[in-house]
Amino acid sequence: MSDGKEVEEEKVISDNLSVIYEDTDLVVYTAPNEEELKDILLDLLRKNGKMSIKDFHRYLSGLASEDKIRYALNELLKDEAVIIDRQGYFYSMELLNSGGYSPEEVGELIENQSDGEGF
Repeated sequence: MSDGKEVEEEKVISDNLSVIYEDTDLVVYTAPNEEELKDILLDLLRKNGKMSIKDFHRYLSGLASEDKIRYALNELLKDEAVIIDRQGYFYSMELLNSGGYSPEEVGELIENQSDGEGF
């Protein structure tokens, strides 16, 4: 049985996808395109604060390959929509700038962020 957080995460993902088929027992969605995947990744970061590649893959297995997730995260890094710390956790810049973290924490994350190579 799913707990409340899993249901929330499923809603974040399903809200960004188109329904192909639906009945009382089954809902079939299209796989996300690149832009939809980036939106899903950002929405997951907004809900969770920080996430690793493994965290993203756990939520998106069956919808997007790890390579597609890595590619989308790399694009978000280039666009400066996310940052990655040295431990491999991704953070949404929107969340960091909105007061979800203290200025000291934000400064430390930005100062110590990884270059994103080899994540």
